[in-house]
Amino acid sequence: MHRRFHLPLRNCEFYADKALCRDVRRKLQFWLDPAVAHLAWDPSWNRWKHLLSSKLEVDGVFVRSGKYKKRGGEWKFVDWETGLPSRLSVKLPTDFGQDIERARTVYCRFGQYSRALDQIRLCLEHKAIERKELERMCSELAIPGDFDVAQISWRPDYNPFFYSELSCRARRIYLLRDEYIFELERAVVVETPELGHATYVFAKSRNMDNFLAQYTKTTKTNIRRNQENIAERLGFVGRVVHGTNSALWLKEIREYLAEKEQKQSR
Repeated sequence: MHRRFHLPLRNCEFYADKALCRDVRRKLQFWLDPAVAHLAWDPSWNRWKHLLSSKLEVDGVFVRSGKYKKRGGEWKFVDWETGLPSRLSVKLPTDFGQDIERARTVYCRFGQYSRALDQIRLCLEHKAIERKELERMCSELAIPGDFDVAQISWRPDYNPFFYSELSCRARRIYLLRDEYIFELERAVVVETPELGHATYVFAKSRNMDNFLAQYTKTTKTNIRRNQENIAERLGFVGRVVHGTNSALWLKEIREYLAEKEQKQSR
């Protein structure tokens, strides 16, 4: 079957002479030869590949295959499609070189300033801190000013799509543990940008400090169950699960925000 799609490079496992690329959502995989990509790599790329934002444009023929996976103590056959190497072509974005250098630089900085960043992460375990305040803290710890503080909470499996869609709408961004809290014009959104998690939407808070203080002391389980009326006090509206269709997630988020806007305009 002919397939054409985009695949984030962070989804590839790099070896000395090839790379195994997987798209879990589409259940596709293929082996990539450096000659096909006109690119040279080595296994060290696996250290910092999660910091890459570039995507491969893949065009090729895939055939049905499969593999056994153990689930709940039983082996089950899972259908996959594997790309035919002779019928595969890939294209890299024009700014791929800059993306490589940026990812390497960020990775090196994490190592160089690891002690300072660990101090900040310790603070984030107990308190939500706004982005500008984090930038000030980094400056005091002699971390270069062009360092993106959002990377402090970033995890290898995080998907930049969820973060970028919310950050471009945000008035302020707060970091808390491994989450991002976005203060939007008419809502507050809590995001863990990873498949399997969910986006939590709250009504716009009149007092953001009060919202953050309450949210920091509770859990998402308590919010879903409205334990001690916490969902009511935080203004919990609903949540949108990160499924395999990111466009559907975005549509639901927009509907939540539009619904909130409509309610406030009455």
